[in-house]
Amino acid sequence: MPLTLTPVSHGTLCHGSRWIIADEDDLTSRVARLALGQARHVAAILAGIDKISPATHADAARGAIKLLTVPTGKPPYHRDGWVFQAISWIAAHRGETGAVIRAPHMIHAHKGFDGFQLKLDNAGQNITAVVVFEDKATENPRSKITGDVWKGIRDLEGGGRMNELIPETGGLLEAHHQRFPELDIDAAIERIAWEEARHFRVAVTADTSHDDDDARAELFKGFDEVAPGQSARRQAETMAIPKLRDWMKTFSTKAIQQIEEWRDNV
Repeated sequence: MPLTLTPVSHGTLCHGSRWIIADEDDLTSRVARLALGQARHVAAILAGIDKISPATHADAARGAIKLLTVPTGKPPYHRDGWVFQAISWIAAHRGETGAVIRAPHMIHAHKGFDGFQLKLDNAGQNITAVVVFEDKATENPRSKITGDVWKGIRDLEGGGRMNELIPETGGLLEAHHQRFPELDIDAAIERIAWEEARHFRVAVTADTSHDDDDARAELFKGFDEVAPGQSARRQAETMAIPKLRDWMKTFSTKAIQQIEEWRDNV
């Protein structure tokens, strides 16, 4: 498996995990497949289903390589943000079984939610949580959290963006309705208006100095104030990447090389 998730609890503040790269080549391969639009295939592999890899056609490869490339003269933030969202999606599949997780966006700087997950009860008849992802590839995690992330969560807690949350939920449930035939989609959508059903998953890149439990807790200080209630509502994920931009550049180059190899072997 590409990632190992180590559970971490910070008492009533939040809970979550550290993401540790167990196999970087495997992680590169999974992100490359996601860039090709093959999320269903990657999800099946992560679930332990042995499937034949789809063919990599030239048009799909061209789009994937563009997604993994920083335009000339532009900063790498949007490319790095997409790569981290893809890794976050993989981590979400590693951390949950039976959940419905929206595939990553296929364009840079998409204005919608960074990620989106629905948790259902064992019978598959009721939503137990709607999890909104805040994924940030940043060299300044604390300031990014206290600025952009807390602002976004406060907005949702105040009832903002419900007009986006409702169709996201409905579309995701309809796409997976075959898995949950007994689910009443309209009733499930109604549940997202309940505060305790809206959960938040904040994932950030961090330096090794933030990997200590106390330092990690400091990163997420205030989470219980912007999203009050049960600690289950507050999920905090970290991935320690020293020299973030250099790592992202090297990682993306490896993913592109993998895509080119698959394309040439078609």
